Amino acid sequence: MTAPIALGTPLRRVRSVWVHMAGLSLVFTSAGMVVCAGVDVIEGGHGAAGLILAAGVTALVGEAMRRGSRVGEELNPRAVFVAVSLSWVITAVAGALPYLFTGLLGSFEGALFESISGFTCSGSSIFSAADFADATPGLLFWRQMTQWFGGMGIIVLAVAVLPFLGVGGLELIRAEAPGPTSDRLAPRVSETAKRLWAVYVIFTIASAVALFVTGIGWFDAAGLSLALVSTGGFAPEAASIGAYDSVAVEVVLIIGMVIGGASFTLLYAALKGRPLDYLRNSEFRAYVTGLFVGIAAVTVFLTTTGSAFGESLRMAAFNVVTLGTSTGFGNATGAGSPGDFALWAPAAQVVLLLFMWVGGMTGSTSGGMKVLRAQVMAGVAWRELRRAERPRIELPVKQGREVVGDAVVGRIAGFVLLYVVIVMAATLALTLAGNDILTGFSGAVSAMGNMGPALGEAGPASSFAVYSGPERMILAALMLIGRLEVFPMVLSLVVAANWLGRRVRSR
Repeated sequence: MTAPIALGTPLRRVRSVWVHMAGLSLVFTSAGMVVCAGVDVIEGGHGAAGLILAAGVTALVGEAMRRGSRVGEELNPRAVFVAVSLSWVITAVAGALPYLFTGLLGSFEGALFESISGFTCSGSSIFSAADFADATPGLLFWRQMTQWFGGMGIIVLAVAVLPFLGVGGLELIRAEAPGPTSDRLAPRVSETAKRLWAVYVIFTIASAVALFVTGIGWFDAAGLSLALVSTGGFAPEAASIGAYDSVAVEVVLIIGMVIGGASFTLLYAALKGRPLDYLRNSEFRAYVTGLFVGIAAVTVFLTTTGSAFGESLRMAAFNVVTLGTSTGFGNATGAGSPGDFALWAPAAQVVLLLFMWVGGMTGSTSGGMKVLRAQVMAGVAWRELRRAERPRIELPVKQGREVVGDAVVGRIAGFVLLYVVIVMAATLALTLAGNDILTGFSGAVSAMGNMGPALGEAGPASSFAVYSGPERMILAALMLIGRLEVFPMVLSLVVAANWLGRRVRSR
């Protein structure tokens, strides 16, 4: 006979990194839902009960996962990759509950897409004007908050976790990133996370105050600030930034987007009294130069098609910056308005598409392949061009003044190849489903780069509701892959495939 279990004996906790990490994520997510329920009550909404119910379910599951698991003493890169990937997926599923429990969205697929788009800071939406009208203030604030949570998650992953493990190519941040150490802001990862949170909160508050001064009201100012610092792109209004039709609002957002699309280690250095570190960073110089060149080019293209210079400059500056930082705000006041870049000259759209590929800087909240990787690959192309002329010449690839090792160049080349292959495979799937090439290709590029709007039928004056449910799930998968820097999600799929293969062979 087996001995009876004594009362009060603690249950054995499972050793699982992903279960513990996902549980913690759900607990924090539930707290955000409670805050949004409070906002709903203050603003006189009717969705507080649904938000509280979603928070309760999320907290219950999260706390059970947290208490029933523990993290082992030694972590390998594979375990961390799987933990990060599954945590994001599970958190996104929980993030869909408020849309369902408040009754705004009737399908789980639609709610999950909106949640994934928020947590990955993509800004792509299926919301219609009627959905914005029916949504309670608390739910709209939750939609904004998902981006804020997602933005900080990716900063900690990029600056602290991946460089610490020495994988994914992001250790290139060591080249010129300022701070107490090259890849962290403090010797301990936990202290790095605290300092990043502090910078993130300060940036959020400053952005909210600046937006409030423009006269848009506290609710919209707070909501937009959550999307701005995370380069997310959601807005509390159906027409996005076009609803305000304000140059002052657009100027504040442009400044904020440029800061958000740059490395947060540079912002940390500036707050510590070293603002010149921005100018010393070669990636930042390339990032800002690219934005200026893009604005100038698009302004010329718009002016030559008949638009006034002032209006062309305003539209070019806002839309180049919003896509160059992967934020995805739109300043179109409606279909066919000057800000609807889906109707711009083809040359201007090509420039915007290039920015959708590249995105912002490493160590930032922005998506895309990142400026640093583009710099390195341009260096490789230049080296091979010179070698074609002089085969024996030795030309190291440099990032700023630092030489980039061949191992790192190889990882970046692998990243770029994977990135392009995944985008092209998704484009094939979307076009086979019946989309035209522009809508399919730009939608895949936008989702992979966490950009928000696309071109064609999914332009800034439209929404991703033009895609069918299965197509949106493909795009949602791209958002997750792009937001997690490709390697974590791809390696997680490899781990899952290997596990499944072992199970099949064992039978």
